[in-house]
Amino acid sequence: MLANAVKTASINFMRHIRFANGLELIVHTDVRLKNTVLNILYKVGSAQEDKSQTGLAHFLEHIMFEGSKAFPNFDEELQTMMAENNAFTGQDYTCYYEVFPHRYFKRVLQIEMDRMCHLSIKTKSVQLQSSVIQEEFKETSIHPPLADVWHHLQKLCFKNTYQWPVIGKNLAHIASIDKASLKRFYKNFYQPSNAILTIITALDDETIIADVEQVFRTNQQSLYTAPEIEMTRNDRATGYKRLIRSNIATPHFYLAFHIEDFASRAYFLSDMLSDLLTNGESSLLYKALILDSKLCTDVTSYTTDNIHCNLLIIEGKLFSGADFEDVYLAIKKAFKHLIENGLTKSRFETLHNKALSYWSFYHYNTAHLAQNMAIFYQARSVMDIHKYIAEIYHSIGKKDLENHIANFLRLDKTSRLEYMPK
Repeated sequence: MLANAVKTASINFMRHIRFANGLELIVHTDVRLKNTVLNILYKVGSAQEDKSQTGLAHFLEHIMFEGSKAFPNFDEELQTMMAENNAFTGQDYTCYYEVFPHRYFKRVLQIEMDRMCHLSIKTKSVQLQSSVIQEEFKETSIHPPLADVWHHLQKLCFKNTYQWPVIGKNLAHIASIDKASLKRFYKNFYQPSNAILTIITALDDETIIADVEQVFRTNQQSLYTAPEIEMTRNDRATGYKRLIRSNIATPHFYLAFHIEDFASRAYFLSDMLSDLLTNGESSLLYKALILDSKLCTDVTSYTTDNIHCNLLIIEGKLFSGADFEDVYLAIKKAFKHLIENGLTKSRFETLHNKALSYWSFYHYNTAHLAQNMAIFYQARSVMDIHKYIAEIYHSIGKKDLENHIANFLRLDKTSRLEYMPK
């Protein structure tokens, strides 16, 4: 019985359980909810692939909707329960979620257990999904202007398995994925000990725990967890590349700064900095590049959200005839002015309040909350993410952000990718 080896911890409105077969469960009960959200995160993404065969994690995500031994028609089964479902693959994890009426909880749980243990990987389905994903690759990585940005930018920034996008390096890699390679990948990574199950529901948490225990007790696979990616400073690189393209009208640039692991204090500081740089017409780079110098028509910045190997990206579109070096000089001047003069109290408070508001509003969506419950737990062993985020931001003062800015804003630490019209 799994119950003989269950460890339980209560933190406010959340409970965390680790079962004997390694499956981790986090339950958040909210009696106001009309539907249950179930999210299962597998600790595998494109970073766990071999450089000679990329795209496996994303390909397997597609196959997970092709049916399993007990549930051969996945979509039809969920439609009868009025369930909403979807999935996404990242570089460190793959998430699957369903939103459904509470009364179908055990049935949905059985579906997830069956496709974890008894997925149908058929030659015909693999061939069909190969065609679908190759078309997806063309639509996202070849045909549109600037479609190959991440293929080049990640290769400039990393020397490890974060070098390629989730969809894979190229069409040849996708075309080479067959039934045997998918089965190996599935067997290695899709196990209870490599999964985090998060549930948000109005149902009693004891009922939830008992049902999970009962449904997953038949799965007694060996305890396995995907090995942690070994990250060293040598895995981070900087580089420069200019591409000449006939399908763009004006020059574009991408500057990539390395930032710290997801959900660390330094990560949140970099996220605040991103808002300072380009969020709104009063932002630092909007003023420097668009209003004052008229060098760019558009500029934005954002952070990636991998567990490891994250970037802060600044991207911009130049006025026709503007020069990249003039743009970089204007950015340097703006950085220098900010470092020398610091932040006003009101500017810092605005950034601080925006950051807290973003996370609060983002988690009104219960599907997002369920996903982040799993991701934050994988990244930092955090269960109560509301409390964790609040404590992080309340620990950040104006001087903390100014120190981060002074150490961070250096263009010699960036990778640069430029696109020029032909």
